Amino acid sequence: MGICKRAVLSLVRKKGKAILLFLIFFLVSALLLTCFSILDGTRQAARDLRTKIGAVFYIRPYTQMTMENGTVSEGSTPTISRQSMEEVIAIVGEELRAYNTEHYGYAKSDRLRFLPGTGDSEASNMGQVTAVRYSKLTDVFLSEEYTLLAGRHIEPQDKNKILISAELAAENDLEIGDVIPLTHAGLDQRDGLYIDTIPEKTAFVEAEVVGIFQCTNSQDSPDAPTAGKSVNHIFSDSHLLVNLQEQQDGIYEGEIAFYISDPLELEHLLEQVKAVDSIDWENHILRENDFQYEQIAGQLQSMQNTALSLIVIAAVLSMAALMLILMIRMRSRIHEIGIYLSVGKSKAEILGQFALENWLVLTSGFCLALLLSVLCSELLNQSLFGILTEATEIAALQTGGKSDYLNPEFLRSVLLFFGESCAVLLTVLASSMMTLALKPKEILTKMS
Repeated sequence: MGICKRAVLSLVRKKGKAILLFLIFFLVSALLLTCFSILDGTRQAARDLRTKIGAVFYIRPYTQMTMENGTVSEGSTPTISRQSMEEVIAIVGEELRAYNTEHYGYAKSDRLRFLPGTGDSEASNMGQVTAVRYSKLTDVFLSEEYTLLAGRHIEPQDKNKILISAELAAENDLEIGDVIPLTHAGLDQRDGLYIDTIPEKTAFVEAEVVGIFQCTNSQDSPDAPTAGKSVNHIFSDSHLLVNLQEQQDGIYEGEIAFYISDPLELEHLLEQVKAVDSIDWENHILRENDFQYEQIAGQLQSMQNTALSLIVIAAVLSMAALMLILMIRMRSRIHEIGIYLSVGKSKAEILGQFALENWLVLTSGFCLALLLSVLCSELLNQSLFGILTEATEIAALQTGGKSDYLNPEFLRSVLLFFGESCAVLLTVLASSMMTLALKPKEILTKMS
């Protein structure tokens, strides 16, 4: 009778012990498959989240205040040249996804009646303009303080395009596609009254409404002037204020945002940007935002550490339990070993039969555990990564990525099965050595 047939008959004859061994292999395999899936899945999730979330750093100007003879005076508005911006873009290199510039000014129109604020008059009835490359990347839209209701956002190729609020559109019966004549303006206060600092108008622009937004979470100050009210806020492309002579082409006074792909590169890039000499760092600061990546990465790292600990614990405990069970089984099989030796079976054949028996039980337990892992992967994936997936929905510049991180991979499963098979073989060998090391006569003596 061959080894295979003897191994199968032995398992059938000792069903109770075989079932116990099967349950151990099944539980260990299921635990290891799940832990390795979590370990590998969190690594993939971290890579995908970095790609989805990205990061941003801002070069923000600030005007220094000086005091002389008890009088506070404001310095000139700091600026950044296009050349300096190009240096920063070169430093960021392939990590750059987009950059956004902001410039601020005022505009008024005979066609527009802005919703009145404190001290509203014909002279002060104007709106504040924020000129940008991408309106969707401004803080108020990213934080959903403003939400786009109709039309589209401002994009870099636009010229003389604007976004206005739903309230301003309703007040003036405006729709998407309407063209509005705008002229430049300036806001100041004199003798307690708000005035237009540009009374003589020399610059005019025909601006097209391409989008209408809703101010959902913004709150105005009770004493805000007309231009300071959120509903009078206008977003335009970066050319409009240049055409209104309120901005010099290639000179930027507002904040500049640089969006990058990998949050892990943020600190390194900031160090390089700080070394750009053409930027006056006494009047500019760097601000960074990783879109909550550090918090999410901490959760992923915690899951990785837990999975790794469970892998070590499961491996150690399973080996110890398997060794104990097999040693007990070997003691009960001394009579069987003696019979095999008496009929001329070699120790290698006997060891091979025992190893084959355990391998067959391992294979059936592993296959069932693998099937269970496949069936439950989606549910477990949603439980572990569902919150992280929801968190990335608010991030800027999202891209696609893998969503089922816990679905067992074929190669990883094969390697795990190979590792478990080697562990079983070593355990069988170790537990059998004490008995097989005895001489046939000693074994027969123990049989009696």
